[in-house]
Amino acid sequence: MFKKLICTLLLITITICIFPVTSAAITPGPVVDASAAMLFELRRGQVLYSKNPDEPLHIAAASNLMTVYIAIEKLDLNTMVTASKESVSAEGALLELTVGEKYTAESLIYASMLNNASDATIALAEAVGGTVDNFVKLMNDYAAGLNMTNTVFVNPTGSYDEKQRTTASDMMKLIRHALTTNSTFERVFSSQAKPWFDEEKTMVLTNLNEMFWSYDGVDGGKVDFNDPKYQTVITSVTRNQQRLVCLLLDSPAESMYTDNMKLLDYGFNNFRRGPLVYNGQPMNSVIIEGHEITLISNSDVYYTYPVGDNYIKEIQYDLIESSMKIPLYRNTLLGNVKFSLTDGTIITVDLFPDREILPEMTNFEKIHKRLMEYPELFYIILGLVAIELLLILTKVFNSLFKKMSYKKGKRRT
Repeated sequence: MFKKLICTLLLITITICIFPVTSAAITPGPVVDASAAMLFELRRGQVLYSKNPDEPLHIAAASNLMTVYIAIEKLDLNTMVTASKESVSAEGALLELTVGEKYTAESLIYASMLNNASDATIALAEAVGGTVDNFVKLMNDYAAGLNMTNTVFVNPTGSYDEKQRTTASDMMKLIRHALTTNSTFERVFSSQAKPWFDEEKTMVLTNLNEMFWSYDGVDGGKVDFNDPKYQTVITSVTRNQQRLVCLLLDSPAESMYTDNMKLLDYGFNNFRRGPLVYNGQPMNSVIIEGHEITLISNSDVYYTYPVGDNYIKEIQYDLIESSMKIPLYRNTLLGNVKFSLTDGTIITVDLFPDREILPEMTNFEKIHKRLMEYPELFYIILGLVAIELLLILTKVFNSLFKKMSYKKGKRRT
């Protein structure tokens, strides 16, 4: 069997070498004015465009997003948060909070996300960490856990500090993780407006990202800045089951929305989301104890690729030799196939047998299996057996009765 497996692997290697890979030219991405930029597909994290992705920058939005994410993770939305003197007097305070007054965590979270309200942000940081300093340590711990290797947080609001920095690549890691793992964060990020109520006033907090009202399919966004002349704009858009996220860091205010639209247009016009592998699609075959088994995927697998190009650079099979034996079930993992894309993305697809092969059953096991498959047959047989037993008992009873009658008759004579 091992020799046959080696032959199969050699055949796979040959298949890989001759697999047709097209190399259609991808339309160059547009020129944007932002210091750094990134366009990526949310589900798999494929990067479709980048400019200076690893350049350290001071980006207020990074601090604000991390604060909101941690607050959502750590606090119940109905938690009552007490406004401190420090939060009320924070630079960039917007809500005119009252010292000692209590506000719901949910209201503060929306105010922080939609309008960068520093008073809400500080109040949330204190509610989670006890102190702002403790919360900043937590921010950096979370950043390390997300592998944001070029990010250092100094404060939760994003106010300028020369030690505070991040990159477009690190912000992508934070945004993608938050949107794909936390439905509450997703809901807050996608909000266009939210009413604010307190004892003294009622107002509407409106998302600062104007793309919500000027571009089709926008389902999430944020704008933040230290200098109004250079802003960070984050926009998520879904079209045709494809969700793209665009980041523009330190973009000139006069061009940030036009550049945002240019990048998103570039993504939707030049890339498609489509199936890489279908559920049940035959991928290859192996010989297991004399049986030819087709290896299949048990799910649909999608990816993003440039229009006119399959985007596949290499295919590599990795089979599990210890699984190549009978019995074989449909959920037996026999290995995987790794698709390496031109952009460096690795997509792994698990491989399973297309059918079951079970050991030869004994006659008793066959009968038992048949009875389990057809329970009505079992009851018919059981009924027949019961009738046969009843007939036998009846004959025995009649025979005994006759003998007893015969003996009694003899005694009388």
